[in-house]
This record gives sequence, C-alpha cells and structure tokens, in this order.
Amino acid sequence: MANKILGQPLKRREDPALLTGQAQFIDDITLPNMLHMAILYSTEAHALIKNINTSIAEQMPGVVKVITGADTESILPLPCIMNPGGDRSKFPPHPYGVPGAQTVLAREKVRYVGEFVAVVVANTRQQAYDALAGIQVDYELLPVVINAEDALKTDAPQLHEAVPGNLNQYNSYGDKDATEQAIANAEIVVQQRICFPRLIHNAVETRGTIAAYDPQTEEYTLWTNTQIPHGNRFLLSQLVMGIPYNKLRVIVPEIGGSFGSKGYLYAETALTLFLAKALGRPIKWIDTRTGLARSTVHARGPIMYATIAGTKEGKITAFSSTIYGNLGAYPATNGPAAPTALTGRCVTGAYAIEHPFSYEIRLNG
Repeated sequence: MANKILGQPLKRREDPALLTGQAQFIDDITLPNMLHMAILYSTEAHALIKNINTSIAEQMPGVVKVITGADTESILPLPCIMNPGGDRSKFPPHPYGVPGAQTVLAREKVRYVGEFVAVVVANTRQQAYDALAGIQVDYELLPVVINAEDALKTDAPQLHEAVPGNLNQYNSYGDKDATEQAIANAEIVVQQRICFPRLIHNAVETRGTIAAYDPQTEEYTLWTNTQIPHGNRFLLSQLVMGIPYNKLRVIVPEIGGSFGSKGYLYAETALTLFLAKALGRPIKWIDTRTGLARSTVHARGPIMYATIAGTKEGKITAFSSTIYGNLGAYPATNGPAAPTALTGRCVTGAYAIEHPFSYEIRLNG
C-alpha cells in the first residue's frame, strides 16, 4: 500500500466536480418552502441606539418577519475561544464565564460600522434586501477612534465597561532589562514606527448560511461555508443557542475561497437557526459584496514601535518592539491569537540575535 502512495502523484478528489460544474456551493442549495434573510448593518462606528422603527419594513411586499436585538435576548453572546493572556485579559461578559464577544444583534449601542442591527425575513432574497430601506434607526453619535494606539489613550472613548481603557490584553515576552542594556551598549541603534495596513479577505464567494429545523425530532441542520464546522457545532450548541450537541448537524458545501476569514463563528449562523425554529421554515442568507467588507473579519492593522541595535559591521545584537494590535470593537472567535501567540514566532524574521529580545503586545477590544 505504501509503495502505491508514497512518492506518487495523487489526483485531488474534489477536482472533477469543480471542473465539470457539478460542485455545490452554499448559494446553489435550495430547500422547500425556504425564506430569505437580509441583515441591516450599522452605518455608524460608535453610537447609542435610541430607537428602531420597523413598521414600514413590516408592511413591504413579501416580508414575513423583522427582528431587532430586543427579540434575540435568548441567544447568548458569541464567545472568544483564544485567550493567550489568561487572567490578565479583559473581555466583554458571557453568562458562562468564558471570554465573550458581541451579541448576534446590537442592543442599545453599536461599536463598529457593519455591526448587525436588524434582520428582515421575506419570501425572496430581493424582497428581504429591499425591505432593509424601510427600517429607520435613530442613533446618538459617540466619539470614535480608528486605530489601536488611539484606542488605548486615556481620553479614548470607552467601548465596553468590562474592558477598562479598551485594553483587551497586555502580554510581554523576553528579557526586557537585558534587551534594554544591549541596546544602550550598541554602536548603532535604529528606531522606527511602522503601520501595517488593514486588509480585507475578499474571497470570490461571500459568506452564506442556511438553517432548517425539524419540530418532530427537535433537530437543527445548518449549511454554512465555514472552515471550522466542528467549532461551529460546539460553540453554537453549547455556548450560544443551548441546543443539545447531538441535535445540531453542520454541513459544509464547497467554499469559494476564504483566506482564513471563514474560520470563525459568525452571528448569522445563530440568527438563521433561531428564525428557522421560530418561523417553521428553512432560512437562507447570502451576504453581499458590501456586506462582506463590513462584517467579515479584517486582518492586520497593527502599529509597531521597533528598535534594532547592532554593530557598525551590520550585526544585529538586540531587538525590541511594542505592538498595538487592532482587534476592532470585539475579540472575534480566535482574534487575539495572531498578534500575541504568533508574533513571537516571526517578529525577529530570519535573523539570529545573540542577546535577548523583547516585545510587548497591547490589544484593544
């Protein structure tokens, strides 16, 4: 058996369906009696929600249901499962004591452009998206900041009561005193402030989810183009929806690209499950390109203060950095991981540095 596999070219199992057009993506799936969901995104980066008027949307053609945050209080906040800082970290609250993130629909306040504010369910996708224009939201604008360094200043607006000073995590690694001494003794010292631009994972296929509920068996089925089906199943059943684990099935069709952005738990999965049970019909949601840019996780965006010290011959003898990592308004499923746990593996690049190095991570969230 080994001789037939090792060293031999193997054909990819998924290629025939993709090449012949038989592969099934999330938007190719249609269930009987299915309804369509559209999501109203916040247009404001930081604001109190004074009032949401859905009366016009409720009367528009094909509309079956309109819900806001007040209708979803039975759904627990999304959890964050990555906490490199341990008990030194601060997160929004979760009823089960795990690190929390955002609620599936905003309640009382929005904290970023693109946060989910309301949902329309209609007979067709076009009707659902058309009805979004009939929802009127009265906002009271609050101060905003747009990068992690500004978010951690003493006069920055406070996002979460449970996260004082907007500091989600402070992690320090290496021998700081020895590094500072090596820098002080160096012949050459270079200091620089580096801004890494934020990027959007602009996959060919946007996010999409379909949910169905069987009242006879009390079983849920979720079709979603996620990279972590088992993570979605566990987090939704145990920490968000309160569904018995064996009553939730997660099916992943073909995924039209991700770049890591579909490796998270998103609020629409809980919303479609919730509405499928409440309305007794399957619920389908396919995001728009604009929606993808607003609500799919972004990447990068940190600000680094770096110091490199060395000899006149060009040998690096010490390195130190302070990094302000941008988690946005909420820590996503595993959001704190990259700027903390992974930075130490790449911050020195390919260089061997004799003396101890140090780096500090400050994450807003």
